[in-house]
Amino acid sequence: MPLSLSFLLIAFFIWVAENIASFFGAWYYPNQEVTWQLVGFGKITSWYLLIIISIMIIAELKFLKKDLQEDEKKPLIRD
Repeated sequence: MPLSLSFLLIAFFIWVAENIASFFGAWYYPNQEVTWQLVGFGKITSWYLLIIISIMIIAELKFLKKDLQEDEKKPLIRD
């Protein structure tokens, strides 16, 4: 499965969970105070972008951790 499609599916299921939570009253958006309505489909793209940015940050931190561990293993050279 392409990575982009998996991110989109994750975003979709987060959107579904957000709708379920708002339906049962975990929180309300301003347009849901009187009657419950679906959270807008535009939020799927927001979740999609958040997932991409989160994965990029995690990947960068893993590379940074690996580089720091390699630097610790290098012996100190004294002149």
